[in-house]
Amino acid sequence: VFAIVVFASITAEGYVNSSAEAQVKCVFNRNDGACHYGVGIGVIAFLASFAFLLADALLPSMSNAQERKYVVMADLGFS
Repeated sequence: VFAIVVFASITAEGYVNSSAEAQVKCVFNRNDGACHYGVGIGVIAFLASFAFLLADALLPSMSNAQERKYVVMADLGFS
């Protein structure tokens, strides 16, 4: 949910167009890198949360205890 909020807020209102310039600029100190960073983190967080949600759904069907341990540790580490 937080990944969607971050991604949506930056893409919807993160860029402004001043009356003097035709090109849009990022709200955060007029630095496009700041907006790209926020969008990138939002996308990565969304994809990772989807992947770990899928892994949690498949966790009971994993028979190898070592694989289950790696999935749980990766989820914990990423969180």
